[in-house]
Amino acid sequence: MPKQEQNTPALRFPEFDGDWHYLALNAVTSKIQDGTHFSPQLTEDGKYLYITSKNIRMGYLDLNDVSFVSEHEHRNIYKRCDVSENDVLLTKDGASTGNVCINTLKEPFSLLSSVAFLRANPEKCLHSFLYQILASGNGQRRILESIAGQAITRITLEKLRSYKFFFPKVPEQKKIAAFLGAVDEKIAQLQKKKDLLEVYKKGCMQKLFSQAIRFTDDNGNPFPDWGKKTVANAFSPIPTKRFQIKSNEILETGEIPVVDQGQSSIAGYTDQENKIFNAKEIPVVIFGDHTTAVKFLDFKFVVGADGTKILSSKGDKIRYLYYALQFFNVEAEGYKRHFSILKEIALPIPHLDEQKKIADFLSEIDNKIALVSGELNKAKIFKKGLLQQMFV
Repeated sequence: MPKQEQNTPALRFPEFDGDWHYLALNAVTSKIQDGTHFSPQLTEDGKYLYITSKNIRMGYLDLNDVSFVSEHEHRNIYKRCDVSENDVLLTKDGASTGNVCINTLKEPFSLLSSVAFLRANPEKCLHSFLYQILASGNGQRRILESIAGQAITRITLEKLRSYKFFFPKVPEQKKIAAFLGAVDEKIAQLQKKKDLLEVYKKGCMQKLFSQAIRFTDDNGNPFPDWGKKTVANAFSPIPTKRFQIKSNEILETGEIPVVDQGQSSIAGYTDQENKIFNAKEIPVVIFGDHTTAVKFLDFKFVVGADGTKILSSKGDKIRYLYYALQFFNVEAEGYKRHFSILKEIALPIPHLDEQKKIADFLSEIDNKIALVSGELNKAKIFKKGLLQQMFV
């Protein structure tokens, strides 16, 4: 058991005092169970949702990609795993182990064994507090520590039931959960705003690149018809050798960002000024080789991985070409192959002035997305700090 002096949190509402109690999850819940260990027959016209680990996100239930089962299959699963509204859902198998959310669905559904549900005993624990404690840094560490070193990432029900945390009395749980729930609501609103902007951008790109919407010149006249160029003809590759450092030279902190073809824009940092590529002077697109990820860069950086391509424009607007690559989805699974194949992809090429108008329009949307993303990240960091101080 943790030391006695650690049994109350650093940040606490003033009307509460007294010790928190160190209890196993089994002691504060009325049921902890996982879903079926047998794969049911899925059907498009099934009556009941079939929830798996792919649907459990950190903080919410994602039904964008969901399967269905028949009433017969559901009855067989549900008699053992009767998940209900407000039960806490936790991914217990696979890469997303530890993802946790509250079930907001009123209707019953079937559950796969990769997900467990925890039903709080209301006399000892509120479902909203149970969710927050599992989502906290301490809760996530407890989960990750218990699966460290395992060849297959998995939490057994026995282990899950034995996890111990500090719990206050129910009135204090209610106050904490309500406060953190308000923060969660703000995060959810920002996430929804970001998602809507991204959907709007996707729709605009569809209309622009299909030429359903066309810009006119400053005098209101239409631009000429569009041409086509392959990626190889539209871009000039810049040799990366003199701008590249080894992977073991990448630092967690430093003055100069290191970029590569991975999904994250910044792979780390370095202080090796002699390796700098100045993208402020020559804005570029970063293109992967075997792992394709397209990025537009207009700042100084150093290259941090083999296979990273620095591509400048041969005469077209580089930012327009970046959006064209985005629209034609060269990051999709089917295109994740060698650059010698990717360079043969054909891109539509409008007049230079129309390229600029398209790029400026889409950049404005990107700026709005970036602004909301910044607010969202700040809100998440704020909540993370609260969780560290409000739980033991």
